[in-house]
Parts: sequence; structure tokens; C-alpha cells
Amino acid sequence: MKISLSKQDKGILGVVGHVGCGHCHSHSNQVQDDSAGLAVALALFQAATGVSLVIKDIRFQAGVGGFFEVETEAGGVGRAYPRRGITLQEARAAKGLIGQEAVLTQALVFDAFGRCYGQGIHEAPVSLQTAIANAALDSFVKNFPQHFQFGIEDVPGSCGLIAGAVLDIDGIPVSVLGTVNASEGGIGPNEDLEGNVALGIKKLLMDRLGLLDLPTIVIEGKIYNEKYLSDIDGCSFMVRADNELDNLVVAQSIVNAGASIDVPVLFKENAVPRIANGMANTTQALGTKIAELGEQLKSAGSSQEKVAILADLAVLISQDGGGSSFMSNKLNEIVGGAGMMPGTSAVFNYVVTKDYIAEVVVPFLTADDLQKYVQLTLLSIKELAKLLPEAKDSLHRRGLTLPIVNLIAPL
Repeated sequence: MKISLSKQDKGILGVVGHVGCGHCHSHSNQVQDDSAGLAVALALFQAATGVSLVIKDIRFQAGVGGFFEVETEAGGVGRAYPRRGITLQEARAAKGLIGQEAVLTQALVFDAFGRCYGQGIHEAPVSLQTAIANAALDSFVKNFPQHFQFGIEDVPGSCGLIAGAVLDIDGIPVSVLGTVNASEGGIGPNEDLEGNVALGIKKLLMDRLGLLDLPTIVIEGKIYNEKYLSDIDGCSFMVRADNELDNLVVAQSIVNAGASIDVPVLFKENAVPRIANGMANTTQALGTKIAELGEQLKSAGSSQEKVAILADLAVLISQDGGGSSFMSNKLNEIVGGAGMMPGTSAVFNYVVTKDYIAEVVVPFLTADDLQKYVQLTLLSIKELAKLLPEAKDSLHRRGLTLPIVNLIAPL
């Protein structure tokens, strides 16, 4: 398909994707590569511009107060500061990524550090991912400022870059937006601005691109989740939407597109629920487990007991904690876990099997995976364009106005 920068200010449909820097684990044993959405956006921007995302240099300041600074061949720059500093060994590991392309951001960090945890466990890898992702998006902003709308997350404590443009894809003007969700200090992402959530600076950028009122394809990560195992025979794309709140026409467009690719594309209805107090209850349940371990630790006498209790606590924080920390309670009741404005969209993931996870432990996106993601996205765009009147009608019938929320205060 032919992809180029559009002369239009606004598209007729939307594609959005994000990266949650350090959001590799969640509750209920979910584990993921949460960078696929941004990777697709970057690939589309590259196809339209020819911009190189090869990492030209990774500069660093080691020690307490240190930083990683990533620069691409196109001049994009991203800098991030791990909360507990950078060791000389971490700096050397990061430098090994010079010459790689800044697209598969989680996979790159895995190449350097082996694996990654959020919630303040692996601050250096998460900070490096943040710097790489911000540098990648900044590459397009620096080279085509007249085409790209951009801004930094204005959620307190966050530091991710958001950038988007209108692309012509086989003559269809499409508003494409990439979002980096990242916290200062590399402590794991606040994803209140993921998906097509329209708040703060992101709402302003979406308005400029027309995304506030467009049927939108939301692209999410490569995931392992036990609750989906009965739905798949092998690694498969899965389209998810709520029958009442999301845009089933967008969902059907993705399913239709899947009929012409080699990888199965399944539709899971009612799989993005908005549950009253759902996130609050998850957070409270986690707090209870942490408190119980704290009580056990208070009375522990032997080293063996204390080591075992602290190890269990580390699992709760590094894995289960990601399932409640990534989004604010009240916002989750409106946009669900994928950050979808009611009436506007459907989301798709790449879901992997138990055998896959037994081999690799934590999913990571490959170049082949990305090619399949991009192929499905492009075909979905063409299918959605055919069904645009129905999709917009569904949007206007189902769409709700997100309450005005002051992001300076807790949601």
C-alpha cells in the first residue's frame, strides 16, 4: 500500500497505539510486551517519511542522578533518569544497543538487560525504554514539525512524548497517534493517557487531528493471559470490544481484514468491560495481600522466613502491582483497561499460548510480529473505510462524553 504524509489536517478514521514503559506484568498472571501499539505507529510514520530510527548514540551519566540519552540518526533525542541512578555495568549494557532500530522498544531493553519489571523494580531498563521510545517519536517531530502534532504527557510524574500526524494510506486520510506512557524515575507507567483517552494535552492533540470524533482502531500488546487460552489453538490476533459501549463496526472491520492474512483473527465480545469499582477492588485486594505479608514479616524470626516473605512480596509488587497501578480507578470505569473512549473504537492484541510463554517467560515483539501487526492494521483501515457511515453512526449512538477530570488531582 502507498503511505505518505497527507495534505489533510484531519483523517476520516483513526489508528492509535502506545507503549507502557515497564508495563510487562499484570494481575491474574498476565504478562506482555506492551510496546506493539507504538511500534505500529512508528512503522507507519517511517513508511510515510523515510525517517531513520537507527540508534546513533546512547550517552549516559553514571552514578546517582545519572541519565540515559538516546539519539537516532534522524536527530530524535530522548532522555530519562532512573530513580536510583545508573551503574557502570548498566551503562555498558545500554551502549550495546547502538546501531539497532528504535522501534521494538521492549525487545531492545530485553536484549540489553534480559528482562524488565515495573513498579520501581528495574528502574534502569524502564528508563532506557523511555529514552528510546521518546527519541523515536521525536525523530518525526524534529524532521516534519509542520505535519506532526506533539506534546509531553501532562499527568503529574509522567514524561512520555505523544505525537501524531495524518497519513494518506492508499488515498485514505488516517489520523495516526503514538503515545509513550512513562513515569519519571523509571518506576513504571501511569497509563491514564493510553488508547484514545481524551484528557489533558492528549485531548488537545486528538482534537487537532480530528480523533475526538473518529472511528478508531486501538492497537495493543503481545500478551499471555490464561483467561484467553480456551479461545485460541495457537498464537492469534484477538479483537476485543464491549457489546454495549464500544464500536462493533470497527471490531468487525478488523475481523474482516483478518480473513486475508495467515494468522487467525478472533473476535472476543464483552472482553473490555467497564466495571463499577473494578479497579478499586483490584487495588484493595492487592493491598490486602501486601498487608498480610507485612504482618507475617513482623513476626518472622528466622532468616529463611524473612527471605521467603520478602520474595513473595517482590512478586506481588513486580507482577500483580502492574495490574492496578497502570490506571486510575475512576477512569478505568469509563475507558476500560485498553483506554477506549465509549462508542469510538475496538482494540486488538496478539495473544500467545502456554507453550510459547513456557519457552520465553515474557513475550517480546519480533520483526515478524510487527510485520503481521502492520499488515492487519493496513487491511483493517481499508475495511473500516468501506463501513465508515455505519461506524460513525455507531459512534454517535453509543458515544458518551468523558467527564471533565482534573489530572492534577487523583482520578
